[in-house]
Amino acid sequence: MMDQVSTVTRPRRREYSAEFKASVLDQCRQPGASVAGIALGYGINPNMVHRWMREARQSQMLADLQQGATAFVPLQLQPSPMVDADPWPTKLDAPLASQSVAAESIRIELTRAGGTVTVYWPLAAAAQCAQVLRDLLR
Repeated sequence: MMDQVSTVTRPRRREYSAEFKASVLDQCRQPGASVAGIALGYGINPNMVHRWMREARQSQMLADLQQGATAFVPLQLQPSPMVDADPWPTKLDAPLASQSVAAESIRIELTRAGGTVTVYWPLAAAAQCAQVLRDLLR
């Protein structure tokens, strides 16, 4: 068989300067701006602009981390006296306020329009609690 060489060249990817990207992103941040409208006005696919926005957020987060900023603020936990030997509620029908909670626990309250959910997390598993919160807040 004979090898065939294609004479058709691939179109080169367009490259955009940092100044151009910054200008487009500044326009997208304006109140009431339509990312798709701005992108199409420049002849760019809106997905490209969304990618630039995501990359800018990631770059900002990395810069903040390098400057010592953290996503979480350390909390001073004050132990509460343990009323009962069993720190976790065992009766589902009993109100949570009447149940004892371990002295070594993290208390998280989530308030929404439908009500408030209170979560007690063992202090010994603080790293797992932090990971769950990071995943929820993304």
